[in-house]
Formats: sequence, structure tokens, C-alpha cells
Amino acid sequence: MGMYLRIIFGGSREIPVYVSDPSYHDALRKALPIESTAELWKEEVYFSTNLDLRGPTSSRVPSGTFAYWPPGKALCLFAWVSQPYGAVIPLGWLLGPKHYVLLLDKESSVRVEESRLEEYPERVQAAVRILREAGFLAAPRTWNGVLSITGASVKRDTRVGFEVFVEEHGYIIESDPVFKRDFSPLDEALQLRIKAHLVKSRVDVNEEGYVILSDYAPTVQDLVERISRVVSEYQKVIDVMSLVG
Repeated sequence: MGMYLRIIFGGSREIPVYVSDPSYHDALRKALPIESTAELWKEEVYFSTNLDLRGPTSSRVPSGTFAYWPPGKALCLFAWVSQPYGAVIPLGWLLGPKHYVLLLDKESSVRVEESRLEEYPERVQAAVRILREAGFLAAPRTWNGVLSITGASVKRDTRVGFEVFVEEHGYIIESDPVFKRDFSPLDEALQLRIKAHLVKSRVDVNEEGYVILSDYAPTVQDLVERISRVVSEYQKVIDVMSLVG
């Protein structure tokens, strides 16, 4: 079983991560809590630690990778296409829509703790357990005071992130960004084509201005089905757009 960590930036912005390789769990737990300062490089955020991890390295990582950079003893989040400066040890995956990494501030404080599900409201706990049982990576998080559930679907080296907002009358699901809205004719044409030919999910826009896929689950029992659809349709949209591009 994997290990869930929460990385807290500036005291109020959390990005949960999942450490998939159990061989690193003991070393991480012994080092917690980790305190550091965030550094930004292209589409990556990293921060130095006192960790000394050993393992297989790679200079190429998939989007959404959580990794350790041995020369700087640094933990790293690779949000998008940005690749490591040098070889890193892949540890696992960041959870939630990947654009949140781009909203972090340079030199903000960093604190790494183990994520403890029992600290959250029962309704959030129940939804997270259902998602994990269905094979998704999932953990609660708080971003500027707003509680949500972040998650990811990982198949081979392909990761699709999502976020679930637990509302009074249901659950709002938002995917990783598809593209940044610019209100151009191409922007409108892409949205219309996605709506008409590719998805049953909603083509929506998030608060940061990215076009996303979203859905609504009226009950927790509907959550797995709706998230599964959002994830599969997101991958379909990306595959089709890559062919068109």
C-alpha cells in the first residue's frame, strides 16, 4: 500500500502526493515533518531536505510526477511538460489538477506531513475511501481555506488528475486543465467540437481560466462512475487533440 503526504505551501496551500514505492516509506516517515522553502523552475516546484534516498533514477518523468533529486537532496513536483535538471528518483504522483503547482509562490514556506484521513469530516472520509477502493489515488486537501478531495487516475505512466468539491447537495468534479481559455475563435471552436463529438461530461471553465471537464454526482454512490467518465473522456480529448495538432 502506498503512502499519502500533504505538502503545505505558505501555511494555507496544500498539494497532496502519493508515494507508490514502499521502500521509501520508512525514510520519509523518520524525516517528517520536513520544513523547507519552495523554489520554482519552469513548471516544477522543488525544495531542499535532509533526506538521503537511494534508488533507480531517470532524467525523463511523466507529467504529475513526485520525485527526489539526489544532488540537491530535494523533493520535486513536476506539474506539466517540464523535465528534471538531472536524474531524479521517481517516488509517486501529485494529486489533483496539476495547474495548482503553477499557482505557488517562490520562497514560500514548505511543510511536509503525513496525510491522516481521520482528521477530516466523516463525509469526506467516506468519499475518499470509496475512491481508493475503486483504484483511484485520493486524499483530502485544503487550499486557501477551501476543503476538497484531490485525486488521480494512473495507468502505466499516464496520470489524469481531478478534484472533488463536497457540497451540501452533491459532489462537483473537475478535471486537469485541457487548455487555457483565451476567447479566440479557435478557443470557441475547440469547445464546441469537444461538446458535440467527444464527451458526455460538461465542458466547463475553472476559476483560474482553464477549460476543463466537469460533472456532478448527486450521491457518493455515483462518484466513482462520474469520475471514471471524466477521466476517460479527458484522455480521449487529449488523444484527439494531439492528432489534430
